[in-house]
Amino acid sequence: MTLLAIVAGATSAHAETFSGPFVGAQISRDAYEVKAEDTDIGIGTLDLDGLSGNGIGGGVYVGYDYALSNNVFFGVEANANFSGASISAELDDGTDSISGKVKARESFGLSARLGAMIADSTALYARGGWQSTKFKTTVFDGVDTYGTKTMQDALVYGAGLETRVGAQASIRVEYLIEDYGSAGLNRDLDTNGIRVDNNKLSLGISWRY
Repeated sequence: MTLLAIVAGATSAHAETFSGPFVGAQISRDAYEVKAEDTDIGIGTLDLDGLSGNGIGGGVYVGYDYALSNNVFFGVEANANFSGASISAELDDGTDSISGKVKARESFGLSARLGAMIADSTALYARGGWQSTKFKTTVFDGVDTYGTKTMQDALVYGAGLETRVGAQASIRVEYLIEDYGSAGLNRDLDTNGIRVDNNKLSLGISWRY
């Protein structure tokens, strides 16, 4: 009888490890990558395979997890972040030249995650959702400088690992891909074939209520 009570108690604690509301803060390494294959932009052809820009970011998040079974949970989450990543590029055909710099700035997003317990206090989970990021673009055509600010939406997907480190705190590590499509560049340059992704690695600490 005592053994059954111990097992039942352990099972209950196991199921409720990730359940209820939480808030948290995170730091991230953003790694933006721009790809273009034989893309005509008027003064020349872009052929980029991995033009990248890295930067450190950070932000806060809030969410709620639901225990679906002894080992599985589902959660919803909202976040606000700021990135220091930027990408610079220059194209020169011998007659004309154009250079530009794109900076990622604040972003906001919503996502859901589905996780499974792999130990009494540790879970592995998959995440999917949406992120909207402000990009600041500066372009110099040899004579004039132009600047724009736009919000671009991304499909977000990836995975993470979270473990409890106390009665209310937990630490998590995530790897996410933010797929921005062309991030508006195909439209702005009147072309096709440009793709923008952010490969984001983050470390967060959560506080549960």
